[in-house]
Amino acid sequence: MMSRFALLLGVAACLAGPLAHDATAGDPVYQYIDLGTLGGNSSVAMGLNDARQVVGWSSIPACAVNGHECRRAFLWDDGVMTDLGILPGDEESVARAINNHGLVVGTSERDVVGGSGVFHGFTWDGTLTPLSDLGLGQSFAHDVNDAGQVVGHTQDPTVHRDRAVRWDAGVITDIGATESHSYNRAYGISEGGVVVGFAWNLFSPNDATLFDGNTWFTIGGIDGPFQNAEAYDVNDHGLAVGLQAFPSGAWHPALWPVGAPAVDLGLFPGTNLGELFDVNDAGLAVGRCYSDFDPDFSRAAFYDGTSLIDLNDLLPDGVDGVLFEAREINAHGDIAGTALVDGKFRAFLMVEVSETAPWTDLGLGLAGTAGVPQLGGTGTLCAGDDITVGLVGARPSSLAYLVVGAAEVNLPFYGGTLVPAFEAPLGLFLALGTGPAGSLELTDTWPAGIPSGLQLTFQYWIVDPVGPFGFAASNAIRGTVP
Repeated sequence: MMSRFALLLGVAACLAGPLAHDATAGDPVYQYIDLGTLGGNSSVAMGLNDARQVVGWSSIPACAVNGHECRRAFLWDDGVMTDLGILPGDEESVARAINNHGLVVGTSERDVVGGSGVFHGFTWDGTLTPLSDLGLGQSFAHDVNDAGQVVGHTQDPTVHRDRAVRWDAGVITDIGATESHSYNRAYGISEGGVVVGFAWNLFSPNDATLFDGNTWFTIGGIDGPFQNAEAYDVNDHGLAVGLQAFPSGAWHPALWPVGAPAVDLGLFPGTNLGELFDVNDAGLAVGRCYSDFDPDFSRAAFYDGTSLIDLNDLLPDGVDGVLFEAREINAHGDIAGTALVDGKFRAFLMVEVSETAPWTDLGLGLAGTAGVPQLGGTGTLCAGDDITVGLVGARPSSLAYLVVGAAEVNLPFYGGTLVPAFEAPLGLFLALGTGPAGSLELTDTWPAGIPSGLQLTFQYWIVDPVGPFGFAASNAIRGTVP
């Protein structure tokens, strides 16, 4: 039997403003998690969803191909890294994205040397399934949204040129056929189906492109004021991110707001190139700045809505290694990427500490009585967040009351202690029923208009007809509205 319940918030960070402004004492404090490997020396994180599942690739032991360690696509979930395998006839695999339903996309590969080889796009939902192509036997899957739409590129067999494609339920559509350049690729897709990528003509620089489902637009590059631009992701507000060359002549991390020119986010000292890989709906983005003169000099970059920050400046004390790149940021502000540790790549996940430990356990329940659960909490009480409040260990098929109050009375209650008060400025009293296993789950949206800084206390009252008092009170927890 579980002795402690976690109070989970579906969107646990308040994202109305930036996470950070500069590397100062007021910045968020992160928990750093080294995701490990599949037994080999290295791992690289490529994708992340809101459930903190991470995908990427890891080397595997006792395996080498074409002069490097064999790579295998992985799914990391709550401390467990799973090898997703390869398609028949291939040698390696890379997972590139995962949606909130756990659908993974990537490529299964063979004969890969210096980025060239044979690539087969795949999906994984417990089984590795190849994606179709346009007839030449190769495909690349780069991103997937929650509707299961996958985007990437393959080659048009009539002209042997790259074409942006989308797979819907496994059916391929050549969405690049109407794009004006000779070559085009799709790299990112929003929940609404907007696609971004880049396109080019022979012997010409790249242009960043956006497809709204009907029409392609050039949002950066030679049709704008500067040359060479690539878009890698777009959020549901139409904000695209990637790289673009600016008057300096080198490409920098770039934003493309809807209907506006590219925004140059600059570079870190000691770097001369940069790019952004991912952006969430709050406009927070991640990527890297690096030096093309030193392949080991790369720093993970975090755009906080105002400026670009070296994510290494926000590392908790005692972490060994340098954050090489930040690859994806989810709705909570969690960040997945790759660090350089002792000369080897290691996939990491960074979670803001204020998301994982904002609650104070007040105790004071009817401890030690059969059928009384222990309540715990993670997340923050942000307006509009989905909050799930569950109960375990209660009497089966009994009545339970969830009590939330903005004051604490700490009164004797059927042999235990009643902690929250049901009174203004907030009172919540909900009657719920436990299932046959003595558990329940309630999901709702946390309301707006509750004053910032207000401390709220949560407790369960459980009908316990066979216990010594007829009622039991769980422990209580206290949280603070951001």
